[in-house]
Amino acid sequence: MSIPTVNRRAFLALLGAGALVTMTAQPANAAFARTATSASADPLTALIERRRVMLVGDGSAASVPELADVLRQMSDATADSWSAMVRPIGAPGVWADLPLAGVSGSTLSGNMGVTFNRLFSLALAYSTAGCAQYQDPTLASDIADALTYLSTDVYVAGHPRVGNWWFWEIGVPRKAADTLVLMYDVVPADVRTALLGAVRHFAPNPNWRGRGTTFAETGANRTDKALSCALRGILDNRPDEIAMARDALSDTVGDGRNSVFGYVTQGDGFYTDGSFVQHGYLPYIGTYGVVTLSGLAEILGLLGGSTWDVVDPNKSVILDAVEAAYAPFIWNGRMMDTVRGRAVSRQKAPDYVDGAGAMTAILLLAPGAGEPYRSRYLSLVKGWLQRSTEQQYGLPSQTVAKSLLVTSVLGDDSVAPAPAPVYTKAFGDQDRLVHHRPDFSAVVNVSSNRIGRYEWGNRENNVGWYQGDGLTFIYSPTDPEQFADDFWPTIDPYRLPGTTVTAEPRQNGATDGTGIPRAYQPFAGGLALDDRWGIQGMDHLNHNKTLSARKSWFFLDDKVVCLGAGVTSASGFDVFTTIENRSFPAGDVPRIRTDNRNRAMTAGDAAVTVSRNVHIAGHGGCVLLDGENVSGNIDVQVVRRTGDWRTINSGSDTGGSDEVKTRDYVTITHHHGTDPSGGGYAYLMMPNVAHSATFAESGRPSVAVVANNAVAQMVRAARDGLTLANFFAEGSAGGYETTGPCSLAVREHDGRTTIALADPSRTQDVARVTLPKGTGTTVVEADAGVRVVSTSPLTVEFALDGHGHAGRIVLG
Repeated sequence: MSIPTVNRRAFLALLGAGALVTMTAQPANAAFARTATSASADPLTALIERRRVMLVGDGSAASVPELADVLRQMSDATADSWSAMVRPIGAPGVWADLPLAGVSGSTLSGNMGVTFNRLFSLALAYSTAGCAQYQDPTLASDIADALTYLSTDVYVAGHPRVGNWWFWEIGVPRKAADTLVLMYDVVPADVRTALLGAVRHFAPNPNWRGRGTTFAETGANRTDKALSCALRGILDNRPDEIAMARDALSDTVGDGRNSVFGYVTQGDGFYTDGSFVQHGYLPYIGTYGVVTLSGLAEILGLLGGSTWDVVDPNKSVILDAVEAAYAPFIWNGRMMDTVRGRAVSRQKAPDYVDGAGAMTAILLLAPGAGEPYRSRYLSLVKGWLQRSTEQQYGLPSQTVAKSLLVTSVLGDDSVAPAPAPVYTKAFGDQDRLVHHRPDFSAVVNVSSNRIGRYEWGNRENNVGWYQGDGLTFIYSPTDPEQFADDFWPTIDPYRLPGTTVTAEPRQNGATDGTGIPRAYQPFAGGLALDDRWGIQGMDHLNHNKTLSARKSWFFLDDKVVCLGAGVTSASGFDVFTTIENRSFPAGDVPRIRTDNRNRAMTAGDAAVTVSRNVHIAGHGGCVLLDGENVSGNIDVQVVRRTGDWRTINSGSDTGGSDEVKTRDYVTITHHHGTDPSGGGYAYLMMPNVAHSATFAESGRPSVAVVANNAVAQMVRAARDGLTLANFFAEGSAGGYETTGPCSLAVREHDGRTTIALADPSRTQDVARVTLPKGTGTTVVEADAGVRVVSTSPLTVEFALDGHGHAGRIVLG
């Protein structure tokens, strides 16, 4: 790797120097201080200069060989966009494909938002040394003319707010402010004043939605508005607005109820277990959480050391969240789709784009975080970058300034890359569990009456109906692009891996508005045992209550065991569980073996019935297990699927292309028949193993299905001394009895018995479990609220916290 002579560590410190003052009360980097104050002693002018450096860097990008392609691509894209501008600039719009006159509603708001986005991109190129358009006076004039038109005819104080509120209050204010920062010396003062006046009209106070004081903003929306408010105060010489922006982060007007620096116990925000919820019902650390982190890192860096320094003592919540909330869901630089909400349907924002956003936000935050955070942050990001197949130097959808952060950490030999994670972590407050092993990672989307099935909105994620019905993601280093390479527009939305659904037709959800359909039942979630093994379960009742099933996933060292029971339907349609639906380039399906036999399978061939196992070369195997209530037929087929991004996302600013994409899918299906009553399934997935391992497991399974019925689902892995179970109600199985619904994990090892229990339904204050004879009774250690209440028979009581978190006890 060729590293130029630019002082990477100095630049990394430069961008975060403001935050350095904020978080550690230490002197800021001297070079940054000179950059921020040399032109003027006026503190507001200094902040404008600081923001400009945050947006375009210190001017060194042209001397960094690794960024040459980034600058070339940026120049080419700018040339295309600039040449497409309408001249003279005016109605019907700045670009012909984005009319702003003669349109209304969501079309107007969306076109307006994209117009400001494009102008910001042009301003970036104008201001970035190394771009072909750097300091081009003709481009500067065209940008100024466009802003003049927008300030007089489109985004004007007092004009009616139509369409999507977000563009008027968040999207346009942010882009307008940053464009004005970059073009401060070019745009006429009256145009700047008019645009900022419109921002002030549509989003007067970052604490609230609209112009009222009844709908409090939370999370990412609050952070976005605070940054925009601070920027308009800086640009418009309004110190009171900068102070208002700073205080909105802590929600001083609401006594901290919606502070982004606090933990929440319900609704939007960060939870103590690392969960992050947005829009009330969705795990969203991967999209809205990234926006929150990015915004906070930028505000802290912008205002640090100034009169408006952020001094909230609870800022450690954000510092801890990097490792507790974000890192668990970043896999080799990719943000797992399980926490990306409707963003999975955005063609220009696949998993690695949100991953890039998270990584650059962490890098921006690092210099001001102080130790030990700083070193751990840099180590995490360097490890992700080095394992990534997409990121490296020019991160997708990131500015050159942020790409310079990447070259800084990659070129810093003092930073040791963190290894890939190997742990299991449960997030009770968002019904998620993530399982990282050396050869794969896995996570399941479950839903409840607390956590939504999926999110649709503003014509995004139009066919995401079953994303929360047990969708099982398996990430493997042999196939890192599985969920990014045109997976979402080509996957059969009725056949998402891990889901049990009916074949009843659904309607495309392309419409205005938003929604998060929640499930009906309370039981969803599970626990992690000793950070190594995990349990997830869901009491599944489908969207129209025509299908029910009890579903469990048990996460072991090299496999995931999947059980289903009580599969019952009165829909009149076929019911099926999709065991796997793996995507490959058309014509590139690898060798498949079923029941230990080689198969030459291509798209269009008839399905092959399976009785014991399936192995996909280079990707792993599936072993079918014997068990209670397992019925129906199982087959494997290669299916060629076509689709386009526009069908699943026709949003005004995120809509995809109508170009047809084609992928081949290896689909393994368990058919339950039409209107089954009490059907079930049992199988295990072995990601990233050779066919010999699949066949050995199939011939002599290392996991036994102890119970698989509507009350209890239990497996036993004798090699690890493990018993893992979900009880959906009071009941007994395998010698264990419970007083109510729970997830239960028991490990017998080295003469000790470890017991963990959680209530994913959150319906009990106390749960008890009675264990089989022969278990030790002496308490070695125990969490608060966990105690032995009887030794004959051995009964352990768990006081529950109402958040689905597990209690643990060790007996000897």
